[in-house]
Amino acid sequence: MLLQLLLPIALVAYASGACFDNDKEVKGACFKFVNQQLTFNDARNWCHYQNPVTSSYLAYVPDQYTSSFVAAYARTAFGTNYGNFWIGLSRNSSSSPFAWDNGSPVAYTNFDTQFGQNYIAEKIVNSKWTAFGEKDKNFFVCSYNPTFSPAIISTTQEPTTEGNSCQPVDRMTLLFAYSNDLDPQAVNNSWNWAGINLYSTFSGFAFARFDVRDEEDIAYFTDFESATSYLHSHLPDSSLGFGDNNTGSDSLVTIEKFYNSKEIPVCGAISMILSKRYPDDWNLPRTVSLVREHHGIVHAVSSVDPSGGTPSNALYNLTSKTNGMSNFGTDDGFPRLVGLISFNYGPQPIYCANPEVSGQNTIELPAIDILSSESYWVSVLTQDHGPLDAFQSFNLTWSSSEYGGNTLNSSSTQGLYGLVGLNWFPFNAETYSMKLQYNYINNINEVIQVRLYGVRAQRDWLPYCD
Repeated sequence: MLLQLLLPIALVAYASGACFDNDKEVKGACFKFVNQQLTFNDARNWCHYQNPVTSSYLAYVPDQYTSSFVAAYARTAFGTNYGNFWIGLSRNSSSSPFAWDNGSPVAYTNFDTQFGQNYIAEKIVNSKWTAFGEKDKNFFVCSYNPTFSPAIISTTQEPTTEGNSCQPVDRMTLLFAYSNDLDPQAVNNSWNWAGINLYSTFSGFAFARFDVRDEEDIAYFTDFESATSYLHSHLPDSSLGFGDNNTGSDSLVTIEKFYNSKEIPVCGAISMILSKRYPDDWNLPRTVSLVREHHGIVHAVSSVDPSGGTPSNALYNLTSKTNGMSNFGTDDGFPRLVGLISFNYGPQPIYCANPEVSGQNTIELPAIDILSSESYWVSVLTQDHGPLDAFQSFNLTWSSSEYGGNTLNSSSTQGLYGLVGLNWFPFNAETYSMKLQYNYINNINEVIQVRLYGVRAQRDWLPYCD
């Protein structure tokens, strides 16, 4: 009993003043306790779009300490020792995996015996997690990173064309392009759950719906709210599609159209492509050359159940040659897969390698020169197609003569189709050697993607790797 009385006091005392509006901080995250009862989806939308201090997520609870903290403070914030409050854990259906609202891997859970429904709330009395339906209402808690303020994008800024000089910048244009063959909810959630408005990454937005009979114009915006409204009114519509499974996707045509645009700056622009149909790769070298000319990056998420086209690795090869990443998954998993590609919270390319591997071996990768001591997002995509059918394990190790090193391995990460390894790691300003140990069950060659991304633009553009 004494421990139960002291725990709330100790945890609340831990909360510091680094957060906005007297919100509470624990272990580097800020928590806003909202004393109104909403459905899960309404609560999530409130955190995303109506939080008065900054955009946020429904609470991310990565460990027992955080879980105890939010339950302890909820007693005061909500004026009760009982009841429940929404946290940011949910799933699309009973056959789907649970996923955090902010896209983080699900490593810690604290379920009680009731988790047959799809939306998770935490009990105030004991911090246990229980499941509710989509119409149930609860209090809720939002969380956000105190080091990031909301994106400030002027709604009066006039689009400008790219000049003769294209230099690394901290803020750039985002192309969000998606196949009309995808489920509308998959596209909608991929945008809403990516947390794009949580970071001051993008100065403008471009939207393109491809795989339609009548080719559509790309829409351009300089503010997040208008961009989101446009997307919500231009989701996939099956009546506009090709209507067959033979026609190849025109995703590469869309990418070329964007990087040829004079409507908005495309210097250093990042493209996120959501693909359902195999693209025609009739002139992939030209597409690669155009993206590189503007120092662009192309990322992609492709369906493991394509709707048509001739099988090819065109989109994967494009991402490999433009310092991007390509992942694979089921359509309902797109929101999570998009969120795990570091295109908004760590958009700047720091390192790339595309080793061709097969069987079992250990190889040396090109060394990496770190110019600034900070944390970087390390990702390894282990197959050039999905789902995983040959990959077994990997160890990516980096080390320097002065500071030692670290390791990312598949046993400590969660497999997500092709994208198996991903995490933030601290690096010092030093040259690191890179070594990759891998194990595949066959001798079929796979071109895999090894990447480091950072928050801040570098002094010079990272060279593209082939």
